[in-house]
Amino acid sequence: MAFDIREIKEASKKDWRKEWTETASLIPEKTAKDYTAGAGAAHMLHELVQKTRQAFLKAGFTEIENPVYISEEDVYKQYGPEAPVILDRVYYLAGLPRPDIGLGEKKIGEVKSVNSSISPDELKKIFREYREGLIEGDNMVEELTKRLNLSTDEASSVIDLFPEFKGIKPVASTLTLRSHMTGAWFPTLSAMKDHKMPLKLFSVGLRFRREQKVNSTHLRAHYGGSMVIMDDDISLEAGKKASEKILENLGYKNIEFTKKKTTSNYYAPDTEYEVYAGGIEIADIGMYSPVALANYDIPHNVFNLGFGLERMLMVKYNIKDIREVIYPQFHQITELSDKELAGKVTIDKKPASHEGQKLAEAIKKTALEHGSEKSPCTYKAYEGMLAGKKIIVNVVEKEANTQLLGPAALNDIYIHESGIYGLPKDTSKLKTDVSEILKNGLKLDINFLDAIADYFAAGIEEELKAGKTEGYIAVKMAKTAGDVNIAIDSAARRFILSKNKPISIKGPVFTAVEYKVE
Repeated sequence: MAFDIREIKEASKKDWRKEWTETASLIPEKTAKDYTAGAGAAHMLHELVQKTRQAFLKAGFTEIENPVYISEEDVYKQYGPEAPVILDRVYYLAGLPRPDIGLGEKKIGEVKSVNSSISPDELKKIFREYREGLIEGDNMVEELTKRLNLSTDEASSVIDLFPEFKGIKPVASTLTLRSHMTGAWFPTLSAMKDHKMPLKLFSVGLRFRREQKVNSTHLRAHYGGSMVIMDDDISLEAGKKASEKILENLGYKNIEFTKKKTTSNYYAPDTEYEVYAGGIEIADIGMYSPVALANYDIPHNVFNLGFGLERMLMVKYNIKDIREVIYPQFHQITELSDKELAGKVTIDKKPASHEGQKLAEAIKKTALEHGSEKSPCTYKAYEGMLAGKKIIVNVVEKEANTQLLGPAALNDIYIHESGIYGLPKDTSKLKTDVSEILKNGLKLDINFLDAIADYFAAGIEEELKAGKTEGYIAVKMAKTAGDVNIAIDSAARRFILSKNKPISIKGPVFTAVEYKVE
């Protein structure tokens, strides 16, 4: 059975530990289903990872797992004067310092209120061992439960008593996450410089770059395929031939090499080339600079090839957005029929209690009965219990010379050819012809008033629980679906946007309620 997400969220805000404990009962003890039957589907990126590995292995290269952590010093060794601007694009690793936690008389009293049997001396010892690194942070709760004879809930309550755990600020180290596979090749080659030549190595893995924006062409983490050939006799031309053969084995034909106008400092001058297939850049090659190699005591020449796997998939499958390649669950556009789209349009906020639902129905009924009455006006919609209090709720319009309900309050919602429209009962005054939508569109079971009534009831319910005794809640000019308490699934929004279709949920709603506790 599916969880009641709304109820769990609300309850956990009030008492997180209680809800954490009680919701464990929602997990089934047994099931008859076999979750290992059927065939799975591979991620296209990791299919290319496998093909890349096979292409390198077939060409006689040895696979290496390169370091992910690169010291700031290494970046200076490789890039020289260029290092500061390269470091601007890397992520520095930071950690939380271990706090020195005191245990005065007042704090001991608070600890004893959790469990009177807690030994202050043993607790001090645990905190001291944590400070000294003898206890890891993710083992703290376990140590407290074991050594102080506490329940998991009590151990968590003890930790909550010490703000020192919460107010710690990260402190940066001089270690970085690799932004280029090259950053890891130099230490690896230095460690293997005495091996038999030629040394042919490859590695496939993540690279991390502190991009200012994530968009269709930039990610902060992406996969790179890279190889090096270390040999006294390796030349740029020999490296080109090897690169061409490997890329052809990956399915990229008609390879072209174009010299870069500006060479990265870890390459020797005029040896860096961009590699094109079908007129699109797919890789980069070059000869490592003897200066950078000397900084690692490497006396041999080194050729390097590197490419981004996501970019190669974009080229191969004509994909315009790199996010669709690596994160299709968030960014890939799924085709939706109008009927499927309708299932992704729902009322957002709803009253949690049975009384709240009755209140919503009463608001809707009163609004329908008196919607065209001239204002100012007040109509009682509900008198009864809600959140343990007796209340009176009125549907109101305080402004003069208008009506109880605004012109758009009764709008229906239609889906037509991937667009979403809020339309009034009488469409004759609209500037746009909507006859096709009315005739062939899919009319939803919910309208503006349904959603607004739920919004009012949920709002009153929340305010009463917060201790308020009277209030006024209104929906005025709606400009978006959210303004009338309509939720549209994010996947549906992306689909509608991809089709260049509208979400036209708007209009002058001007509907309000007021309530008072008797």
